[in-house]
Amino acid sequence: MSRATPAISYRSWVLACAAAEGVGMTAAATAAGLARHTDTAAGLSLVVAAGLVEGAALGTAQAWALRSIAPTLRARFFVAITVVVAGLGWAAASAPAALAGDSDSGDGGQPPLVLVLSGALALGLVMGSVLGAAQGVALRGAVRRPWRWVTISAVAWPPTMAVMFLGASTPGEDWPVWSLVLTGAATGVAAGAALGAVSGLLLSSLTGTSMVSRLVLAVLASPRRAMLPRGILGLEVSGRTSGHRYRLPVQWAIAPGGLAIVPGRAEQKTWWRNLDGSSSAVQVLREGVWAPASARLVRPDDPTYAAVIAAYRTRWPRARLEGGQPVVLVRLGADVRGDPQAESREDVPSPD
Repeated sequence: MSRATPAISYRSWVLACAAAEGVGMTAAATAAGLARHTDTAAGLSLVVAAGLVEGAALGTAQAWALRSIAPTLRARFFVAITVVVAGLGWAAASAPAALAGDSDSGDGGQPPLVLVLSGALALGLVMGSVLGAAQGVALRGAVRRPWRWVTISAVAWPPTMAVMFLGASTPGEDWPVWSLVLTGAATGVAAGAALGAVSGLLLSSLTGTSMVSRLVLAVLASPRRAMLPRGILGLEVSGRTSGHRYRLPVQWAIAPGGLAIVPGRAEQKTWWRNLDGSSSAVQVLREGVWAPASARLVRPDDPTYAAVIAAYRTRWPRARLEGGQPVVLVRLGADVRGDPQAESREDVPSPD
């Protein structure tokens, strides 16, 4: 399901991530430059401190941006987890390179770019998954689908780490500290923008529709909708008390009175509970546009239930229908003030 409000501004999310990583990478670059001129213990301390700054900046910025969809988020806990996982993880990954600055590397040069980027993508996938799982703990109770953050993070961090590694491999050993800092700041902003751009596209799945369902709805609304089976539509239902709009892809079958839609695993879903035996206004996505329709809930004690469920079984013979399975009957373009059982065949899509 997709809840239309509340939502995070995509631009605000991208800017928050870019600013956070700009601060974090500036601190990391400064630490790396200064570590060249200190002993091992002092250099390690600088790198660890920079990692903590990076984690604190990222956690604070993300917690601030998430407040619109997660007002009950435990922000301090979220920041603390980010500091531990992202900050110390980044420090651990950066320490070997930062502390090797005064060693004689000879003419070996840097590894090939493809190897650097491959390693960055792999590290980003691992780090993103671990960080997402840790931050997901803090998101529990604050958003409806906290564990989707693991996938969002795992998808967003590989390109982010690729940008970071690309920027980190640019400076030469003879670069002055100030140039390292400027390069680090620019790299951080670019990497943070990549992190925000990718993860921002998926943030709404924390409170509503899964990423797969969002993709299906996007295809249904695009010129490429013919790629999907004709037995799929988009349905929008409004919350009875909150007024929030929920959108989801559904399978339909032509039935007496309109289109029969069966909520899969109904006991785990809530959208259909906003409907009852009388007609309610809904929206249906077909032919690339959202159009008005009406819907009502059909239960086993309804006289039309047997015919409606039989029509659905005929269209979807492999569907698992439990005893007492609720069914939603949708009339396309129907006036909700009219007879909910009146049939409107001219508005029903033709079968496959």
